Amino acid sequence: MLVKRGEVKEGYNEIIPEGKMKYIEFGILKLSKGKTFDYQEIRKESALVLLSGQVSFEIDAKTYNTGIRSDPFTKDPWALYLPRGRKVKIGAIAESEIAIVKSPSEKEGEEVFIKPEDVKKRSGGIWNWRRDIRDIIDCSIPSEKLLIGETINPPGNWSSWPPHKHDENDYPHEVKMEEVYHFRLNPPGGFALQRIYADNFNEVHLIEDGDTALIPRGYHPVVTCPGHQLYYLWILGGERRKPLMRTDPNFKWQSSLNAVLKEMI
Repeated sequence: MLVKRGEVKEGYNEIIPEGKMKYIEFGILKLSKGKTFDYQEIRKESALVLLSGQVSFEIDAKTYNTGIRSDPFTKDPWALYLPRGRKVKIGAIAESEIAIVKSPSEKEGEEVFIKPEDVKKRSGGIWNWRRDIRDIIDCSIPSEKLLIGETINPPGNWSSWPPHKHDENDYPHEVKMEEVYHFRLNPPGGFALQRIYADNFNEVHLIEDGDTALIPRGYHPVVTCPGHQLYYLWILGGERRKPLMRTDPNFKWQSSLNAVLKEMI
């Protein structure tokens, strides 16, 4: 399922409401310079990822200030992980957009402020399926159900390739986790294509700047058009918080190409 980008207004813009997915809610908070927003979820853990701008997070007597993130393509993220019940005042030092992720949780604890130097960066794939990946909330962050990161595809490149899925519990080969992709394009006038499929269904979506894809099941590769970078915030949610995925058997042979192509290029 694809949610097309609507007008992003001042305040919280709900994109995936409660009940649409089992583990993931999602929206965008837009704040003009000088504005504040009080945020608290009593029964849900949350992750707040700065997409652009500069903000402060005030929790109890502590204040965490981000730097300036001009855009998600050239700057690494700041983020805040909030266990259930924690209240934060978000202040916009500059005009800002913050991605807000929520998931049902029984776990209490302390907040975690994540700075760019804390983000784990890596390169995935090779050749025309090479992409840059930033792990923001990985298994080192004490979330109950969430794993969150960012991927950037160079122009014309694929990601989530070779195609993989994570919709069944078959440990240690695969763990069931639903997923959300929130997309941005640079420059924004381009497009991407996403296929979501399995043996019994097939969907292909035209992706434009600001769209959001819901991926409860199936393989889900994505490709961007020439001349345009593709960014997406990816959100995984599930009871068993492990990034274990099954590759489509038709393309599994390509996984072994990485080492060979690195020697040739």
